[in-house]
Amino acid sequence: MEKYTTPEQCQDLEDICTLLQDKGSKQFSRKYSSLPPIIKWFDVLEDSLVVDDPFKTNFKTDHYNMLVPNILRLLRFCFLTRKDVPNVTLLSLLTDEPQKHIDVIWKGVLEVAYHNPDRYKPFFFQLVNQLKSLYEVNAKEILLEYLLFVLHQGDINEAKHVFTVHAISKKNHAVTEQTKNVDILCKAYQGLVYYVEWILAKSRHKKFQDLGKQLDTETSENFEQLMLACADKALNNFEVLKDVPGVWDIFITKHLEILEHYDKLEEAEALLRSYKDKNEDNPNAHKFLYSFAVRQEWQKPTRIDLLKGLAKHVPSDPLVIELCELLIQENEGQNAIPFLFALLDDGMWQFELRPWKLMSELLISEVKGVNVMKGCMTFRTSWWPQYHFSSTYNCSSQLSFHKAVCCLLMDPNNTAFPEQVMMTLSPEEKEQFLSLKKRLKDLSKGS
Repeated sequence: MEKYTTPEQCQDLEDICTLLQDKGSKQFSRKYSSLPPIIKWFDVLEDSLVVDDPFKTNFKTDHYNMLVPNILRLLRFCFLTRKDVPNVTLLSLLTDEPQKHIDVIWKGVLEVAYHNPDRYKPFFFQLVNQLKSLYEVNAKEILLEYLLFVLHQGDINEAKHVFTVHAISKKNHAVTEQTKNVDILCKAYQGLVYYVEWILAKSRHKKFQDLGKQLDTETSENFEQLMLACADKALNNFEVLKDVPGVWDIFITKHLEILEHYDKLEEAEALLRSYKDKNEDNPNAHKFLYSFAVRQEWQKPTRIDLLKGLAKHVPSDPLVIELCELLIQENEGQNAIPFLFALLDDGMWQFELRPWKLMSELLISEVKGVNVMKGCMTFRTSWWPQYHFSSTYNCSSQLSFHKAVCCLLMDPNNTAFPEQVMMTLSPEEKEQFLSLKKRLKDLSKGS
């Protein structure tokens, strides 16, 4: 469609919308005879066309088939070029036969409202009221989209009442997986609204305290009661996600925050363990539990096990470095080497000092480290040296130093890279490097 219509023809689109609304004469369209094919269809409409009833009895079948697709194409172009007025006009035309175009109308108006909320929110609100009463749509799905919209606008007061002010008519729809999921999401997002209320009350309470204002007992209790009421409602709604498979990160973190605030630590741990067990492939499920373990000062071996679970799924995650540091603290340095290799397989770490420094220090200090390193290099020999030990470009002198130390053991036949690094080092660093080179050579002979 884009190859036929350009942004310069937007005024033409507005004129076309005028024609469709029967605000111009039939002859008005003749001036468009030179336009590209996508718009020329106006010129072939017969005199019997009645533009205030464009989808029904006054069209021949071929005209109907011609009009609807082109309105949709024009609508798409308007969205791509952010032209609000033609958008609304074209959407209004489609409402003449909503049964066939509900989804297009709804998604279109939603896009317009997000793009220009101040101007089109009343129109959006009106459409919500109209669509939720139609048999063809799930009213809760419409209200859920509306809830997300008002949350996006930060309108918490409106969000609180989305499912209470907007009455939902009873319809005998079949219960499907989709309707079940919509019901679950509705409750979960209502929980999110109550969480926001809770956090706002908590923030106001703290603000008064930080300003040094002496709150009388009754006022302080009112704040606490408000917070507790909001927290209970939020937790009650979040419970709907229990045992439901899915990625619920946004809800889990809020659920956890409330539980921790009220020192419900056992519930918090159970929540996070359950979420991790059901979402092993979700890195955040591992991170949430690990962060909780750090805050609660769990034993290092337990935290190490949690990070190993994360590293299994995301070997290049930054927390893998923390895992390696914990292993070193527990005198398991040689076990950190495979994790560092897996981390450095990812190009994002190629020029980062921290993992290379850890690797070089482990290879120097760990007696068994060299053997572990050789095992890790077995299936990397064909590409690792070329990838990491060919140039000092984009490397600081410290990074070059530690990479060169690693190169001495991982690619002992490579003399060019260490010599290239030597040229970038200070006299003190050169002396240190030559000393390490001799030490590693002796260590290699001994192994």
